[in-house]
Amino acid sequence: MDGYYYLHTEGNLIFKPAIIADDPHYFDSPFVKKVWCLDKTDRLCAWKIVLEALSMGCSISRARELAGKWKLTFDDSIELLKRTPRNEITEAMTKGMDIFIKEILGMEIERFWAISKAKIEDG
Repeated sequence: MDGYYYLHTEGNLIFKPAIIADDPHYFDSPFVKKVWCLDKTDRLCAWKIVLEALSMGCSISRARELAGKWKLTFDDSIELLKRTPRNEITEAMTKGMDIFIKEILGMEIERFWAISKAKIEDG
Protein backbone atom coordinates (compact mmCIF):
# COMPACT_ATOMS: atom_id res chain seq x y z
CA MET A 1 0.00 0.00 0.00
CA ASP A 2 1.27 3.44 -0.95
CA GLY A 3 -0.84 5.58 1.34
CA TYR A 4 -4.33 6.85 1.93
CA TYR A 5 -6.74 9.37 0.52
CA TYR A 6 -9.38 10.81 2.75
CA LEU A 7 -12.36 12.97 1.94
CA HIS A 8 -12.64 16.00 4.19
CA THR A 9 -16.13 17.28 4.99
CA GLU A 10 -15.31 20.42 2.97
CA GLY A 11 -14.87 18.33 -0.21
CA ASN A 12 -11.08 18.16 -0.28
CA LEU A 13 -9.59 14.79 -1.21
CA ILE A 14 -6.28 14.62 0.63
CA PHE A 15 -3.36 12.18 0.36
CA LYS A 16 -1.34 10.94 3.31
CA PRO A 17 1.65 8.60 2.87
CA ALA A 18 1.39 5.23 4.60
CA ILE A 19 4.38 5.97 6.80
CA ILE A 20 2.50 8.90 8.35
CA ALA A 21 -1.02 7.50 8.50
CA ASP A 22 -0.58 3.83 9.38
CA ASP A 23 -1.88 4.49 12.90
CA PRO A 24 -5.44 3.08 12.92
CA HIS A 25 -6.66 6.19 14.76
CA TYR A 26 -5.01 8.70 12.44
CA PHE A 27 -8.26 9.42 10.60
CA ASP A 28 -10.52 9.49 13.67
CA SER A 29 -12.02 12.91 13.17
CA PRO A 30 -15.48 14.36 12.63
CA PHE A 31 -14.03 16.07 9.53
CA VAL A 32 -13.21 12.80 7.74
CA LYS A 33 -16.05 11.46 5.59
CA LYS A 34 -14.25 8.41 4.20
CA VAL A 35 -10.76 6.91 3.88
CA TRP A 36 -9.42 4.86 0.96
CA CYS A 37 -6.18 2.88 0.76
CA LEU A 38 -4.12 3.66 -2.33
CA ASP A 39 -2.38 0.92 -4.29
CA LYS A 40 -0.71 2.58 -7.28
CA THR A 41 -0.50 -0.77 -9.09
CA ASP A 42 -4.29 -1.26 -9.07
CA ARG A 43 -6.29 0.77 -11.63
CA LEU A 44 -9.56 -0.13 -9.93
CA CYS A 45 -8.25 1.50 -6.75
CA ALA A 46 -7.77 4.83 -8.54
CA TRP A 47 -11.20 4.65 -10.11
CA LYS A 48 -12.85 3.67 -6.83
CA ILE A 49 -11.28 6.59 -4.96
CA VAL A 50 -12.33 9.18 -7.54
CA LEU A 51 -15.81 7.82 -8.23
CA GLU A 52 -16.78 7.19 -4.62
CA ALA A 53 -15.34 10.53 -3.54
CA LEU A 54 -17.37 12.32 -6.24
CA SER A 55 -20.51 10.60 -4.99
CA MET A 56 -19.78 11.90 -1.49
CA GLY A 57 -19.17 15.54 -2.42
CA CYS A 58 -15.54 15.70 -3.51
CA SER A 59 -14.71 18.93 -5.28
CA ILE A 60 -14.86 18.60 -9.05
CA SER A 61 -11.54 20.38 -9.48
CA ARG A 62 -9.76 17.89 -7.20
CA ALA A 63 -11.39 14.91 -8.92
CA ARG A 64 -10.37 16.38 -12.29
CA GLU A 65 -6.79 16.83 -11.03
CA LEU A 66 -6.53 13.20 -9.90
CA ALA A 67 -8.23 11.93 -13.07
CA GLY A 68 -5.53 13.71 -15.08
CA LYS A 69 -2.72 12.47 -12.84
CA TRP A 70 -3.94 8.88 -12.97
CA LYS A 71 -5.07 9.03 -16.62
CA LEU A 72 -8.70 8.20 -15.86
CA THR A 73 -9.88 8.85 -19.40
CA PHE A 74 -12.83 7.83 -21.52
CA ASP A 75 -10.82 4.93 -23.00
CA ASP A 76 -9.73 3.84 -19.54
CA SER A 77 -13.34 3.94 -18.36
CA ILE A 78 -14.12 1.38 -21.08
CA GLU A 79 -11.40 -0.86 -19.65
CA LEU A 80 -12.85 -0.32 -16.18
CA LEU A 81 -16.25 -1.46 -17.42
CA LYS A 82 -14.81 -4.47 -19.26
CA ARG A 83 -12.58 -5.71 -16.46
CA THR A 84 -14.41 -4.99 -13.22
CA PRO A 85 -16.66 -7.73 -11.86
CA ARG A 86 -20.12 -6.42 -11.03
CA ASN A 87 -19.77 -7.43 -7.39
CA GLU A 88 -16.81 -5.01 -7.06
CA ILE A 89 -18.79 -2.00 -8.26
CA THR A 90 -20.26 -0.12 -5.33
CA GLU A 91 -23.40 2.00 -5.35
CA ALA A 92 -21.18 5.01 -4.66
CA MET A 93 -19.05 4.19 -7.72
CA THR A 94 -22.18 4.08 -9.88
CA LYS A 95 -23.38 7.43 -8.55
CA GLY A 96 -19.90 8.91 -8.95
CA MET A 97 -19.65 7.66 -12.53
CA ASP A 98 -22.59 9.85 -13.55
CA ILE A 99 -20.83 12.86 -12.05
CA PHE A 100 -17.52 11.84 -13.65
CA ILE A 101 -19.13 11.51 -17.09
CA LYS A 102 -20.72 14.94 -16.94
CA GLU A 103 -18.13 16.93 -15.04
CA ILE A 104 -14.78 15.33 -15.89
CA LEU A 105 -15.36 13.83 -19.34
CA GLY A 106 -17.80 16.57 -20.36
CA MET A 107 -20.21 14.13 -21.97
CA GLU A 108 -23.92 13.55 -21.79
CA ILE A 109 -24.62 10.40 -19.78
CA GLU A 110 -26.75 8.76 -22.47
CA ARG A 111 -24.08 9.41 -25.12
CA PHE A 112 -21.37 7.97 -22.87
CA TRP A 113 -23.30 4.75 -22.30
CA ALA A 114 -24.24 4.37 -25.97
CA ILE A 115 -20.61 4.76 -27.10
CA SER A 116 -19.35 2.57 -24.24
CA LYS A 117 -21.77 -0.21 -25.05
CA ALA A 118 -20.71 -0.19 -28.71
CA LYS A 119 -17.00 -0.25 -27.81
CA ILE A 120 -17.46 -3.08 -25.32
CA GLU A 121 -19.46 -5.15 -27.80
CA ASP A 122 -16.80 -4.59 -30.46
CA GLY A 123 -14.24 -6.10 -28.13
